Amino acid sequence: MGPVFSLSKMPTSLSPTDICNLALSEVGAANIQSMTDMANTSAIACNTNFQLAYLEVSRAHLWNCILQTAQLAEIPQTPIAGNPTPSPTVAWAPLTTYPALVYLSYSGGIYQTQYIYKSTNNFLNDLTTGALVQADYDSFNAAFGGFSGSQYPSGWNHQYALPSDFVLLAILNDNSCWNSMGQGSQYEIIGNSIFTNASQAIIKYVQNVADTTRFDPLFVAALVQLLASKLATILRLDGGNMAKGFLGVYERKLNEARTRDAGEGYPRRFNPMQGSNWVKARWGGLNG
Repeated sequence: MGPVFSLSKMPTSLSPTDICNLALSEVGAANIQSMTDMANTSAIACNTNFQLAYLEVSRAHLWNCILQTAQLAEIPQTPIAGNPTPSPTVAWAPLTTYPALVYLSYSGGIYQTQYIYKSTNNFLNDLTTGALVQADYDSFNAAFGGFSGSQYPSGWNHQYALPSDFVLLAILNDNSCWNSMGQGSQYEIIGNSIFTNASQAIIKYVQNVADTTRFDPLFVAALVQLLASKLATILRLDGGNMAKGFLGVYERKLNEARTRDAGEGYPRRFNPMQGSNWVKARWGGLNG
């Protein structure tokens, strides 16, 4: 017997114009040939509202069809001026061999070597190649009497750059961040960065996807209803009466998607954080 596929999760292969025409049909308006037809009132309304409706839907649920994973690059933080440098540390110097897991200071920050390595002439090169990571100050404080993440303006030990196509965080280091009610990994998203006390950041997130052919039928159904609610008031000039009905259907579609997607989650077979020998040696497990 061959594999069984869920038809509800198959991509629809619909273009943005196709999705707009489905919404226009709900409203009772004629189809458009292109969203860029600036001589057509319906096309203008679709062009103006499609992206906003898409982003609203994508942020309303952890859609399986547009989930993505990433290991984030760390951004060095600048300590608050006037804070003393924790010790014991060694000042970073070019073309110098350092043992593994020692603390180095550079430009007011504290970093830890990940393995025995010889520094290059460029500190940032060493940082981006993984030879160094910015130190976890909670651990440093416990071991050497240093400082916590409060020595940074952010109040967190580490800052990581979010992907340019980031929409919504689902998982950070194998801990759920969606409706967690304070459980799981602690973090804060500010601008295009995520701040946390974790010494690395591996995330699963909802991706901003330009390719609408990746959308499954449940996503399209929800998007059509939300887009129709925005188009109805513009095209029907009814004071929002028709839009209320579409929003009600939209909420039902979201609930259906949440129920379906919840049944498609599986335990991870490999946890890159728990599987890291370095993490095990340092923390004794994922959460220390």
